[in-house]
Amino acid sequence: MKKVIKAGIIGGSGFTGLEMIKILSRHKNTELSFATSRKYKNMDVTKVFPSYKDAGGETSIAFIEKPLEENYREIDILFLCLPPHKSMEYLKNIKGSYDFKVIDVGSDFRLKNPDDYRYWYGVKHLMKNKLSEFVYGLPEVNKEDIKKSRYVSNPGCYPTSVLLSIAPVIKGGIDIKDIYIDSKSGVTGAGRKLSDKYLFTNIENNFYAYSPEGHRHTGEIEQEMENMSGKKFKVSFTPHILPVNRGIFTSVYCSLEKDSKESDIGGEVYGLFDDFCSELPFVKFVGNDIPQLKDVIGTNMCLVSCSFDGRTGTLKIFSVIDNLIKGAAGQAVQNMNLMMGFDEAEGLNFNGLFS
Repeated sequence: MKKVIKAGIIGGSGFTGLEMIKILSRHKNTELSFATSRKYKNMDVTKVFPSYKDAGGETSIAFIEKPLEENYREIDILFLCLPPHKSMEYLKNIKGSYDFKVIDVGSDFRLKNPDDYRYWYGVKHLMKNKLSEFVYGLPEVNKEDIKKSRYVSNPGCYPTSVLLSIAPVIKGGIDIKDIYIDSKSGVTGAGRKLSDKYLFTNIENNFYAYSPEGHRHTGEIEQEMENMSGKKFKVSFTPHILPVNRGIFTSVYCSLEKDSKESDIGGEVYGLFDDFCSELPFVKFVGNDIPQLKDVIGTNMCLVSCSFDGRTGTLKIFSVIDNLIKGAAGQAVQNMNLMMGFDEAEGLNFNGLFS
C-alpha cells in the first residue's frame, strides 16, 4: 500500500467535483494530480472557486481541458464526475493500458443489467461487458467487495438515503408488503446547469415533486434491495425539490402485515438498526428522534430514525444526508479509502466545512 497516492478528477468544476477537490486537499494520503474543466481550462481553482481556499485548500492547481497520456500514467485513481451517459463514453475513449483504479461518481455503471440500463436511462450502454466489473459502492453494505475491486460505481444521492434507511429492515427479514418512498432534495442535486426551473426566483419559497413515474433511480434502488435481501421489490418513489441549497430528507413508508404489533415490531426494528449501525463511522441511528437537514449539512453522515404506526401497520423510516458529500463526493472518497487500504474515515471527519 502506498502512503500517498495521486488522483485525477474528470469533471472537476461541477458541484460534486469541487467538493471532491476540497476533500482530497485535506486527505493526508492523497495528492490531486489534475482536475478537468472545459469552461475553466488553465484557470486556477482558487480563482474559479474562492471557497476552495476558504476551506483550507493549500495546493494550487489549474484546471486542464483533457488529460494527456503522461497524466494517466502518474495517477493511482480516477474519479469520473460526469452527467449520465458521459462516463461510459469517456472510459471507452481512453487509449492504451493503465493501472489506475476508477470510481464512477456518475450513473453509468450502477445498473448491472444492460437491459435495465436501457429501460431506465433510455439509451444503449456502450460498455455492457464492463458492468459486472463495477462494484456498487455503498460501503455500509459492500465493504469487502469494494476493498478488492478496481472499479466502483458510486451510488446516487437519492438511493444512498433510501438504501441506508431500508437495509437493516430488509436484511433483517421484516415482512414488508409495499414500500413508498418520498425524497426531498436541495437544488444542487440537479447539478450545475442553467435552467429556468432552477433559477433562484423559481426555487425560492417554492416546493414541488418531479418525475413521479419512472424516475431513473427507482431501478437502482430495486436492484440493490434485491441484492441485500434476495427478494424482488417494486417501490413507489417520488422525488421533490426543496428551496434549499443542499441536503436530502427521505421518508420511507413500509406497509407491514396487519397482525404486526407495535411493541414487537418497534423493539425488533430498533434492534436491527442498532446492530447495523454499531460499527459504521458514518451512519447513526437516532431512535424515534426525527433528524433534520441541519444535522448533516457539510458532513459525510447519514442519520436515520424510525417509528411504527400500529393503526395502519406502517413502519416509517426517516433519513438525512448531504447530497453532495455522503450522496456523492464524500462517499466516493470513502470508497477510495477502502480500495486503497486507508482508514475508511480518512479525510472525512469534518463538520460544517462545506456549507
